[in-house]
Amino acid sequence: MRQVTRRISDLQVLLYPPFALIIRVWSGLVRRYVRYDCRGPLFAYIRDGKPCIVAMWHQDVFPLMYELFRYTPTYPSYFMVSDGRVGTTGGYALNKFGVSCVLGSGSRSGVKAIEELSDRARRESRSVFVMADGSRGPARQARWGAVYLARNTGLPLVPVRAWGDNLMIVEKTWMKLGLPKPWGKAVLLSGEPIFIPPGTTDKEDLDGYRLELEKRLNELVGAADAYFTEGPSAVEALGPRIDRID
Repeated sequence: MRQVTRRISDLQVLLYPPFALIIRVWSGLVRRYVRYDCRGPLFAYIRDGKPCIVAMWHQDVFPLMYELFRYTPTYPSYFMVSDGRVGTTGGYALNKFGVSCVLGSGSRSGVKAIEELSDRARRESRSVFVMADGSRGPARQARWGAVYLARNTGLPLVPVRAWGDNLMIVEKTWMKLGLPKPWGKAVLLSGEPIFIPPGTTDKEDLDGYRLELEKRLNELVGAADAYFTEGPSAVEALGPRIDRID
């Protein structure tokens, strides 16, 4: 069994370069032909080079990152990914777009990853992208990782939703992962940041921030859905459309 596992792992490493090439070509097509409507405060942080904790639902990762790949080479950032085969493969691809990854999932490795990310983000003044529903879900239910990162670093916690009208939904995944096709329209919406005092230790207070993050993320889900049924007027409360940052 160990020999089989090792061979699978070796094969995975051999597949890294073509996988990264496919991701690069596909993301280039998405960035060129998918029209993104971006709104909210996240882009002010990117424009000004100020770090923050960017929290998303797991299913948003590809619609979100395909647009943010424009900025990650010059916007220092980390991404927390699971330490399994899928996570390490995804981490390899993210590294090609200027995003450094820290591996961690589950209780023990997840805690270590949070501590490492917190320390690095403070020392290096980097942003952190984190999937708020964790590596195993349930979908659209906030876990503790994003809250602890915001508490430990003192950085603002910015909820973000990215979705489109032409996605391939991977139904067999627990999060119903969305994969953008290289045409159509998409939105990238960010909500007002949540500030968690660094000295907060009370479990009830921290749980309140966790529930607030969950609430705001799900409100952005509703806003994104309304965008495609009602038009841009459904998201005007999030601010004007933001032009691409040069």
